[in-house]
Amino acid sequence: MPGTHLPWRDVLHEGPVPQGATLEETSAVRAQYLGTAGYGNPIRLAHDFGKRDAVIAKCDDYEEVVLWFEHDLFDQLQLLQIMHYLGGRSLPTGKVQLIQTDDFLGMLSPEELIPLQNKRRPVNADTFKLAIEVWDAFREPSPEGLYGLQDRVTSEMRHLHSAMRRLFEEYPSAGSGLARSEMQILDTIATGAHRKDDIFRLSQLREEAVYLGDTSFYRIVDELCDAGAPLLERKDDGFTVTPLGMQVHAGERDWLQVHKIDRWIGGVHLTGEDVWRWDAQGRRFSKWYPPG
Repeated sequence: MPGTHLPWRDVLHEGPVPQGATLEETSAVRAQYLGTAGYGNPIRLAHDFGKRDAVIAKCDDYEEVVLWFEHDLFDQLQLLQIMHYLGGRSLPTGKVQLIQTDDFLGMLSPEELIPLQNKRRPVNADTFKLAIEVWDAFREPSPEGLYGLQDRVTSEMRHLHSAMRRLFEEYPSAGSGLARSEMQILDTIATGAHRKDDIFRLSQLREEAVYLGDTSFYRIVDELCDAGAPLLERKDDGFTVTPLGMQVHAGERDWLQVHKIDRWIGGVHLTGEDVWRWDAQGRRFSKWYPPG
């Protein structure tokens, strides 16, 4: 395929994404976070983000901009960030085209990939408006605004609802205090998997649309081991669930009662003093304050 190809590399479901920041300001924050989290050298990351942002800043120079994205949370957040930026550039109608697929693009052969070009559709003003509103809400310090937008689905953004629902499930649950990914890890180990690669593979089979890479996944495993109140323990042959982990997994204990959470989801900073929790059964958020 001719043209300039630009990969959009960022795990936006993890770490801070500052409210009101420009693309360049966001990139600086993301590079620092990703470097601290072990994804690479922060100086090199900042350099790579700078090169990426410089390419999209020249969008006016291109005949068209074609966005290729999958249905999972990882891709949908990236798509929102890009459309937020392009939507503020006053580009001619029809210049931005969108290709979305229920398949993972990296898994497709050239024979499967190339025909997707015929399925691209122009991004209209309503879709840009929705993407801008959702991205802004994602960066707010409360999930309430994003929750209120979750049903605003268009044919061009048909995967947005399921992606946002999956994002909500990464908030601490109202009962156990665990995010869905954390609970799936405990489930997988409690039912017999102990080796790191087996835990990853079997946990991801539980996903409707896999969005976690192995690096992000293993970071969660490490956090469950290294927390002040650990739920997992490293063994010579892999991992086991601690007694506390078994209690939390069974719904007998609330992890947040003994664990000081410190996690960012977009613009929401979950800390021990200020925690939003997701009630999967009631499909709503609630605010939780630690006792004492």
